[in-house]
Amino acid sequence: MPLILGGDVGGTKAYLGLYRVDGEALEPVKVERYVSTDFAGVAELLAHFVEGCGQQPDRVVIGVPGPVKHTPVKPVNLPWTIDPEQIAKALGVPRLFLLNDLEATAYGTLALSDDDVIEINRGEPDPTGGMAIIAAGTGLGEAGLAWVDGRYVAVPSEGGHASFAPGTEREVELWGWLFSRHGHVSWERVVSGMGLVNIYEFLRHETPDDEPEWLRAQLCEPGAGARVISAAAQQHSVPLAGEALRMFVSLYGAEAGNLALKMLATGGLYIGGGIAPQILDELTEGSFMQAFTEKGRVSDVLQRIPVRVIKNDDTALLGAAYFGARMAQHVTHPNQGKL
Repeated sequence: MPLILGGDVGGTKAYLGLYRVDGEALEPVKVERYVSTDFAGVAELLAHFVEGCGQQPDRVVIGVPGPVKHTPVKPVNLPWTIDPEQIAKALGVPRLFLLNDLEATAYGTLALSDDDVIEINRGEPDPTGGMAIIAAGTGLGEAGLAWVDGRYVAVPSEGGHASFAPGTEREVELWGWLFSRHGHVSWERVVSGMGLVNIYEFLRHETPDDEPEWLRAQLCEPGAGARVISAAAQQHSVPLAGEALRMFVSLYGAEAGNLALKMLATGGLYIGGGIAPQILDELTEGSFMQAFTEKGRVSDVLQRIPVRVIKNDDTALLGAAYFGARMAQHVTHPNQGKL
C-alpha cells in the first residue's frame, strides 16, 4: 500500500504525517508536530521526520504559506527558501509537491466530519456550490474550492495581502494609524495574530491610561501578543483588550464575507487557523455574522451561506495527504465520488 507523507508547515508550527493509503481511506502511520524555526529549513525538518518513521514515503506533499507557482519558494513568515527538486533528491523520493497552505486546508475540509466543525450559521448549503476558507493565525490565509467535472478543486489565493477596506469611521482611523506606520495596509494587518496586536496598540495609543500595569508588563515578555490580549479580554475583562477583540472579530467577519462573495461560496465558508477555536464565544455572539452579512444589496446571499469553524488542527495536514493520494487516484471521497 502506498505511503504518503503530508505536511503543513506554518510560520509557527509544523505538522507532518505519514499515511498509508488503504482502499478508500488514509490510515495514519505516524503524526508529529514541531516548532518550525527549530529547523534550518524544510529539508532538515522532513529528513528528521522520515528518519524517525523508519519508512520511506512514496509521495510527499507539503503545504506552505505563500504562493508556490514558481520555485524555489520563499514562504511568507518563514526565513527559508524551499527548492522541491533538491529536497526530493535529499529524501530519495521522485518528486516533492508544494501546495499553498490554505490550498491544503481547502482539500482538508473535504475530509472533515461533523465533529470537526462548529456551525455558526446553518444557511442553505448547495452540495456542488463553491466553498471558501479563511484562516487567521500567524498571518491571514484565504482559498476556495470550485466544483469541476464532478469533484472539488482547490483555488489558491493570497487574498490576505489585498488592501484593507475600512467600513466604519473607527476603522478608517485604524487604517490611517496603520498607514502612517507601514504604508500599504493589508487585511492581514488587522485579521491575524499581529492584527489583534495592531488593533490593541491603536486603541492604547488613544487611551494609554486604560492599560493595566500588569498587562503592560506581560505584553513586554517574549512571545506575548495576541494570546495575552485575548486572555486579558476573556479571562480578566480588561475593557481595552475587550474592545480590541470585538473590533478584531467584526473585521474578521467583514473579510470573510468579502471572500464568500468573491468565491460565491454557496457551499459554505470554513473558518480555520489557530485563532478561531480560541475565541469561539466571540465568533458566535453575533458581531462576526453581522459584519459577514452587511453587504448592501447582496446581504441575503450571505445570510444563506453556511459558516463553520474548524476545530481539527490537522486539517491542512489531512489535505496535503489527501491531495497526494488523489494524484495517484487511490482514494474516493464519500461525498463526491472519485478524487
